[in-house]
Parts: sequence; C-alpha cells; structure tokens
Amino acid sequence: MTASWIRMPVVALAATGAIALSAIAFAQAPPNPPSRFAGSVTVNGAPAATGASIQAKVGATNCGSAAVFIEAGQSRYVVDVPAADGANAGCGTDGATVTFFVNGAQAAQTGQWANYKLTELNLTVGGAAATPTAAPSGTAAATSTPKPPTTGSGTEGGADTSWALLAVLGAAALGAGATATAVSRKK
Repeated sequence: MTASWIRMPVVALAATGAIALSAIAFAQAPPNPPSRFAGSVTVNGAPAATGASIQAKVGATNCGSAAVFIEAGQSRYVVDVPAADGANAGCGTDGATVTFFVNGAQAAQTGQWANYKLTELNLTVGGAAATPTAAPSGTAAATSTPKPPTTGSGTEGGADTSWALLAVLGAAALGAGATATAVSRKK
C-alpha cells in the first residue's frame, strides 16, 4: 500500500514535467523566410565579372551578400535578404526598401522586401544595361529559375530537437497511462 502512494506522486510529477517540456518545444516558431532577389548584373554597359560582390542593404544594415556567376551566358546573382529577427535586426520587414551594391557601387535599382515571393531584379551600375542578344531563330534561349529560399525545419535544434521532443511526448504518454492504471487499481 505504501509503495503505491509513493509511486503515484512520482508518476504525476513526471507526467506534469513532460507536458511542460512539450509545451516549451511547441512554443518555438519557425524562422521567417528571407526575401529572395535574382537577376542579371551589368556594370558600365557590360556584363559584370564572375565573382563580383553583390551586397543588399536595408537602410545602413548589410543584410545579404552574393557573388556574380555566369549562367546561360549572362552575369547573374541570387541573394537572400533575411527577415528582421534575432541576429538580423534591422533587415527585412514587409515593404522595406532594399538597396543593392555591386563591388561597392550603388545599383540604379532597388527592391521591396517581401518574403512570400521571388523578385526578379536586373541590376545596373554606371551606365545603361547591355541589350540582351536574341537567340538565333529556331533555338530557344536557355533560362533558369533560382531555387526558392530554405525556410528551415521549424526548430532551431534540428534533428536532435525532434528526437528530444519525441522522447518527451513518449514519456508523457507513459506517465499518463501509469497514472490512469494506478487510479483504476485504487478503485
């Protein structure tokens, strides 16, 4: 009789702890996805050199960078501008103006931050953009679409956190079952 009175509070305490820990794990919100900008890059009327630096700023805050790469004969860039949260304070908020710099020179174009879409924005610095050359008749021009931004798994801890959450929920289920068994035996 004494053993069941000792076990019952211990089981109830374990169940309460497991439920509290699972509530903490569920309270973590997934990170806000970034706003993705992509397009061609022209410097003084010519395609930018491979490896040229692209910086994206919101106000005075540097919020993203990339390097120019060549794809289908064009100088291109893809840069993600993170949301203004955590370590990225001062970065993207809905409608914020994003200013771009190519090798330190400000581009003529700016973008609007919106994490729900890909913004195609061709950048020019120091003069008119070169006119794109048409594909020879009978052939299609090669195009590509940048990959959508990665939004994360919803937890910052990754797979280790998922296993811990599963273990906590399992312990809560076992604790609830043991409590129900103890109560039904007492009757």
